[in-house]
Amino acid sequence: MRIVLVLFSAIFAIWGLSVVNHDINTCKIKNVSIITGMKLAALLLAIHIVFTIIGTNPGLMPKVNVETFLLPSFYASYILHFFLASAFAILLWYADSWPAGDAKFFIVVASIIPLLNPNVSGFPTKTFFYFMINVFVAASFWAFGTFFLSGLQKMDRRSFFDGVYYNFLSEIDKLKKKYKGWQIIFVLSGMLVFFLLQRTISLTVRFAAAKLVSDPAIMLFLLFLLWDKISPLFQKKGWIIFSFIFYASFVVLGYIYFPDKLIELAETAFIDALRLSVLIVFLRRFVVFLMEQADLQLLYAEQLRQGMILSDKSRDSLKGDPNFEDESFIKEGLTELQVQILKDNAVNFRKTVPNFRYEVIKGRPFAGWIFLGAIITLIFKQNIAILLFR
Repeated sequence: MRIVLVLFSAIFAIWGLSVVNHDINTCKIKNVSIITGMKLAALLLAIHIVFTIIGTNPGLMPKVNVETFLLPSFYASYILHFFLASAFAILLWYADSWPAGDAKFFIVVASIIPLLNPNVSGFPTKTFFYFMINVFVAASFWAFGTFFLSGLQKMDRRSFFDGVYYNFLSEIDKLKKKYKGWQIIFVLSGMLVFFLLQRTISLTVRFAAAKLVSDPAIMLFLLFLLWDKISPLFQKKGWIIFSFIFYASFVVLGYIYFPDKLIELAETAFIDALRLSVLIVFLRRFVVFLMEQADLQLLYAEQLRQGMILSDKSRDSLKGDPNFEDESFIKEGLTELQVQILKDNAVNFRKTVPNFRYEVIKGRPFAGWIFLGAIITLIFKQNIAILLFR
């Protein structure tokens, strides 16, 4: 079986690099490449199943000596792993973090990882999460490094870091304008509801799903990714009423069923909500800003092409335009019609700003980071962030 795994590792590397190469050149992942990866995963899974059948029933083929094979219980766990990886990839697509091609590539790669290395950490409930963290850690370190190095090369250090500090204050100011007065309390209340639910469920649930629910890091990461989609709900009247009912029920039922854990749950939920607040302020806003700046380009309207992605600043100027109400262009890029509209708008903008240009995020095809995250997961078998920050 080791020879088979080595052979498939080589095939996996060739396939993955071909997908990455095409994504770099075209910013697209072909469906035929995804289908090829699915066939590779299915073939390797079938081989594992055959080895399992022979290994657990030596009488079927007595002349064949199978030294290593997967136990039948592996396959039920594998289905759970595949389901979780697929669900989170779809959430990333829904959160406008990835286009559909990257989400599908992530699912296929995630399905191959435990087949190549069944000893990968966290299997089956957390392997997908460790893989995802490895992907984002690799991408973030590269973006930070290239951003600061390019900035230091272009200008003196003091000017560069003064500029970063100024932009940081600008991002904080945006948050203050977005959440005013009681809105902040409602948002914090919404966070506490999420984490109180998570803590309570992890305390009371006693089956396999508890391993997933009990990890606050997964909840933090989920809310971090979906914050733009979730945060507006916290300010709705229905959610505020639900929050008050939930808190009252939590206190009453908690006093009856787990009085010794009531204060502990509230304290840990508050700490998790505080952590999420820090993540939202210092990472989601500031880090995303830095990553955008690392890949920012100023282009004249004539240079715009279909598939390009606008920065937050350029997108803000389009609010209210019915041609940009469909937010698919945020992750999939501009359509041909939208490019033409931007060119027409630029004619009017140049009457007041002669050198008017649009901000475009050049970006790096994310397939490369997904594949690198897979290599890191296969080599280190765990969440690399734990190794880096231990």
